[in-house]
Amino acid sequence: MAEQLLEEMIQKINQIMNSLDGTIAQINQMSGAITQMSQSFAEQTVAMTENIRLIVEVLKQFRIQSSNSLKELAEDFNNKVKELWDKKSIEAITEEEKKAIDTIKQASKAVADNLYFAQLLNIIQSIREETNRIISTSQS
Repeated sequence: MAEQLLEEMIQKINQIMNSLDGTIAQINQMSGAITQMSQSFAEQTVAMTENIRLIVEVLKQFRIQSSNSLKELAEDFNNKVKELWDKKSIEAITEEEKKAIDTIKQASKAVADNLYFAQLLNIIQSIREETNRIISTSQS
């Protein structure tokens, strides 16, 4: 009976060992999956960090280029204003504009005078026609 009990204990220990082997295999499989997930996460983190670094670098370059472009534009504008000032082109333009305004004023006055005279002619023509009509009716 002791042998039978010993046999049963050996069988139970073997069953426990088989069960533990299965559990260890599952744990090893889970450990591999966790390692793989950890590796994938690390790779994705590195890739995202590199992408962020590239984006930041592009933004820096854009800011530098924009700043340079604005400086160039401001310098070009200032140079053109200085050139116009040095050549006194601004004063010449103002003189030309004054002459143009005077010419426009004279033309406007001439047009107004012509309109006035045209109205006077119309009134005179109307008076003449009315007078002729009255004379023709009184002679009949």
